[in-house]
Amino acid sequence: MAKGKKYFSETKFYPILFMIALTIFFIGILATFHHLTAERINRYQEEKLKREILNLFSIEIVDVNTDFERYITEESKAGLDYYVAYRDSLLGYCFPIAGQGLWGSIEALLALTPDLEQIINIAILEQNETPGLGGRITEDWFLSQFSEKPIYEEGEIISYNLIPEGEPRRAQQVNQITGATSSSRAVVRILHENAKQILRTMGVDDE
Repeated sequence: MAKGKKYFSETKFYPILFMIALTIFFIGILATFHHLTAERINRYQEEKLKREILNLFSIEIVDVNTDFERYITEESKAGLDYYVAYRDSLLGYCFPIAGQGLWGSIEALLALTPDLEQIINIAILEQNETPGLGGRITEDWFLSQFSEKPIYEEGEIISYNLIPEGEPRRAQQVNQITGATSSSRAVVRILHENAKQILRTMGVDDE
């Protein structure tokens, strides 16, 4: 008895080719979606950065792009990119800083006074720390501890010491986040390491 005709859909190659076609189809959808949203995402990230920089210097924001252009200039020195804030007079400098956290890179902004010896404010831009633990490095209470702290004093860059959350702190102490010592330590280390490079490049610390 002759065998019946075997359709291609019944062959062992059909599932493979079907999955390839399906993969190409969905990749095409994702690529199209990315192309349509990339400009919007980039514009959002740019405006977020501008907003954070203006906030670090306590500049009231009416229109983020207009205010940024009015008060902030971008400069570079020996490969170090930074921002300068003016409002009637020099407010200070803002430096992008980055380093390794517990689970990935931590990216932040460090605003310093015109003499580069005191912290104005710090903002965390990106982090991959554990939600509810290390992720709390973005909380205002943690970051506000650094405001108005000296970063350079008597010819030395200051290293901050961590103490338990909630304890009274002195000028060179920072309350760590309970259950997230590694992330707290990472922020202090990133701050110290980047400050060394910043002040050396800006001509404050020549050692």
